[in-house]
Amino acid sequence: MSGVPDEAEEPWWEPGRDANDEVELIPKAARSAETGLYHPLLLPLSQAQNAVARLEASVATVSPAVAEGIRARTAYSEAAGWLAHVSTWIHPNDLALRDSGLTGSYIAAARIGKLQAHLPSMAAMGTTPELVFSEQYVVVALRFARYWRRLVEFKTWQPLADVAAVRETVDALEWRRGPMQDSDIQAWLVPVLGHDEVPDLISAGRAARDWMNTHIQSDPLAIDAIFLAACIWREKGFGRSISLPFWSATAYRHHRLTSAVGIPWLIGFLECITEAAQTARYELDKLRRVEDRAAILKRSVRSHLPAAIDAVIRVPVITARGLAKRLAITHQASLGLLKQLIEAGIIKEATGRGAWRAFVTV
Repeated sequence: MSGVPDEAEEPWWEPGRDANDEVELIPKAARSAETGLYHPLLLPLSQAQNAVARLEASVATVSPAVAEGIRARTAYSEAAGWLAHVSTWIHPNDLALRDSGLTGSYIAAARIGKLQAHLPSMAAMGTTPELVFSEQYVVVALRFARYWRRLVEFKTWQPLADVAAVRETVDALEWRRGPMQDSDIQAWLVPVLGHDEVPDLISAGRAARDWMNTHIQSDPLAIDAIFLAACIWREKGFGRSISLPFWSATAYRHHRLTSAVGIPWLIGFLECITEAAQTARYELDKLRRVEDRAAILKRSVRSHLPAAIDAVIRVPVITARGLAKRLAITHQASLGLLKQLIEAGIIKEATGRGAWRAFVTV
């Protein structure tokens, strides 16, 4: 299936004029009380803006450990969402294990009957997926997770600075399909960096759709186009505490977008952002509760416990060896700290192994 078709659009703020289209489904609350005019994008736009603003504001006010932790966890959630779109959902914790080098190829593990050991979080859910995708999908997903975090963590990175920067950004994901002529990229980039009266989330969505139209995609909801939308969001001055989420929404919402065009596509794009931002806030609340529980633990003056708590909050998965390296302590001391955190209900073992175990926050 090729990219999303172009269509002649009226300015987003003007009312729809076709009595038979989706406009009639918009609640009265989305209409202007003074003029009686309304547009189908008003309600989803306001909901998306509200969800993203609340997420960004919340992340900006938490401790550095929680802020880093939610970005890391959401990055794997975003990667898992994209994987679900192209083939098979993999639990974010299992992707984190893979990214940390604690598991190997899923396909190879499946062939020798050890898939559950490589997907412990999914096994705990009673789910063993049928792996029908290439391992390259997992590689792309994990690379996307790293670049998604990089948008916030590398303040000097300018992925949209010029044609060369855009090409380098897209090539880094290694998911490009179709031709990428410099003239095409420049034509796409000019309105992206321009200033107009279109709301920034609408601008990001349109740019993603236009990228897919310009560079013919085998996937009608391409990962590079959505990532570029997040880049645009940051370019507009947002996403300073956490990048724009999208793939953390349910697969159902992503599936609906693959056959939508025009205004319905933009509505679906905004709905995905709303749901993804709400999911990230839910995870943020969980991390806050972990931090609150950890704050009441008893510790001595020379205890490494505060540093251990900081570490397990910052990363989705941690091992005794990793904790020992972070805190510059012995392996035995690290095991003792992890035991205390397990007993306090802060973390739990995630692999079910007797050795090479990894831990995640509860």
